Amino acid sequence: MNEFKQRPVLALAAQSTALVAATFSLILCILLIADFVRIQKMDPLNDPHLLQLREKLAVSTGDNQALVEEVRTFDFYARRAFFSNQEQRRMGGFLLLGGASICFIALKLSKLWKPELPKVACPERQGSRRGKAEPVNYNDLNALFRQLLAGTGLLLLAVSPLLAFAVKSDLAVVLEQPVAQAAPAEQPAPAVQTASAAQPVQFMAEAKNNWPSLRGPGNIGVAHFTNAPVSWNVTTGAGVLWKTKIPLQGLSSPIIWAGRVFISGADKEGQEVFCFDADTGKPLWTKKVKAAVEFPEVTEDTGYAAPTMATDGRRVFVIFATGELAAFDLNGTPVWQKNLGVPENPYGMGSSLISDGERLFVQYDHQSGQKVMAFDGATGNPVWQTARKDISWSSPALIETAAGWQLILNDEKNVTAYDPVSGKLIWTVNCLGGEVAPSPAFNGKDIIFVANEYAKASALKLTVSTPVTLWTYDEYLPEISSPVASENLFFIATSSGDVVCLDAATGKANWEQEFKKGFSSSPVLVGDRVYVIDITGVVHIFGAEAEYKEIGTIAMGEPVFATPAFMDGRIYIRGEKNLYCVGK
Repeated sequence: MNEFKQRPVLALAAQSTALVAATFSLILCILLIADFVRIQKMDPLNDPHLLQLREKLAVSTGDNQALVEEVRTFDFYARRAFFSNQEQRRMGGFLLLGGASICFIALKLSKLWKPELPKVACPERQGSRRGKAEPVNYNDLNALFRQLLAGTGLLLLAVSPLLAFAVKSDLAVVLEQPVAQAAPAEQPAPAVQTASAAQPVQFMAEAKNNWPSLRGPGNIGVAHFTNAPVSWNVTTGAGVLWKTKIPLQGLSSPIIWAGRVFISGADKEGQEVFCFDADTGKPLWTKKVKAAVEFPEVTEDTGYAAPTMATDGRRVFVIFATGELAAFDLNGTPVWQKNLGVPENPYGMGSSLISDGERLFVQYDHQSGQKVMAFDGATGNPVWQTARKDISWSSPALIETAAGWQLILNDEKNVTAYDPVSGKLIWTVNCLGGEVAPSPAFNGKDIIFVANEYAKASALKLTVSTPVTLWTYDEYLPEISSPVASENLFFIATSSGDVVCLDAATGKANWEQEFKKGFSSSPVLVGDRVYVIDITGVVHIFGAEAEYKEIGTIAMGEPVFATPAFMDGRIYIRGEKNLYCVGK
């Protein structure tokens, strides 16, 4: 057999191989893209059966080991199914690369073995010569079609391996946390976990008689004591128990525990914690917190000490714009300190701390490496850490639901609930937008409220799984001030000076009231009254009712940006320069 007869057969075989490899690769491309879309819709963590088991576990008493094992087993199989699918997707990616390589090599060989046809001169087209339109050249159209087909194939080849190897879904980020973080019995510090499972209930009961965090117990803006004063005079001193100059500036709000008031302050020269006697205002101790990093640039609106401190009743915790996180006992003795890394945040660090009595929670939503973290309050050791996606300046709230305690976080897109013991994601609802600073509100029963300027307000009815949106509202919305809710009413204070009262069940506006100045401080529900302070330091007191009823208007004589703390017959207010205690 001569060479002339061999070359067409080899070329034909190479062309056939290329065609089979190309078809195989195309099918794999389609399957990989379809599988990636399917993965994005998977939500095994919110499987109805798993949520039902967790709800049963939350309300169970006595020996519930069998139920714990059932939850753990279901969780394990959900994770295994997810990651088995990921392995299959990676294998599909390897097969795709192999098919594409074979196709490429076969095409090259086909070109090499294909006999060259003799070139002939192209006859001059008669139509053109006579000034007529040229006939359609089908050879050119075929070439164009083949180029488009080849381009589409190359695009699919580029996208499919990327989906198979490089792109990681949000669910994978959550599920790749060790299984131990989702199972209480397998936590890295068993002694702490065993004690902490019921700790929020014990601590929160004690916290009601104190003010352990921003907006009080749970960071929901509801005071336990309802006998706060409704009149005082800063100029004459009538009704003012004491007034103390604040040594260092800051926007953090006061917290109170065991007769002591704690605030933080900072500038480019240093970071400090201050403790005052709650009865006299006398300074008890001051502690410097040395920064392990250079001070970042921050805006004047935020400063270096915007986050409010928190306490677990035995220690107080503080965080600054440098990412320096520190703990002191109530007498000011340093307990532990660490740097979490300088927050990559154009406005500085604004999220406040909160504790459930054992764990300290830090919401670290920045431009990269967003996460929520829990630390052992006694040692500062990490307890759990959960990755997040979006930025925010909001602070976490800790609420008790029918299914147990939940840590609620806002960000620029979602409101999300986590298990405070394990850090496991419980549910998430996409209902926010813009640069979110306001924290969630809670009616103390079954409705969570969130709101933000340039987005909307939403009421989320808690269920056994993901909450149901009851209503949305988009007129008067907050920029910095967090909303507050009673059982039946929802109050919003805006940066332009408007206060609106909505029906909690329907979202219908009961009333709107326009004040002269806007609000940075958050409103607080005190029995049947609401207290809110505008940025010039004017305290507005009105009834928590479906009709607006003014009760009092008192000028503090200096700007106020912090949220006041309410104790038995007293209000603690941080002004721009002074700390006040009004009441008896």
